[in-house]
Amino acid sequence: MEIDDAGDLIFQTYYMVDWGKIGQSPSDDRCVACGRPMLKVEPVRDRNGLVYRGRVCHSCKSVFWLKEG
Repeated sequence: MEIDDAGDLIFQTYYMVDWGKIGQSPSDDRCVACGRPMLKVEPVRDRNGLVYRGRVCHSCKSVFWLKEG
């Protein structure tokens, strides 16, 4: 995952998400903190209607969100 503009990121920590309710699938990305494989997170919509896709590492509790479009 490449992030060109930090304004495209949202702040939502690992603990703010109910991971049992959000779809996840394998990805080719590795966690920058621990090096383990990350999972793709299904698109999430914020209160303003903007859609974000994410990557999560459950091992070290890291999550990254990037705005689509």
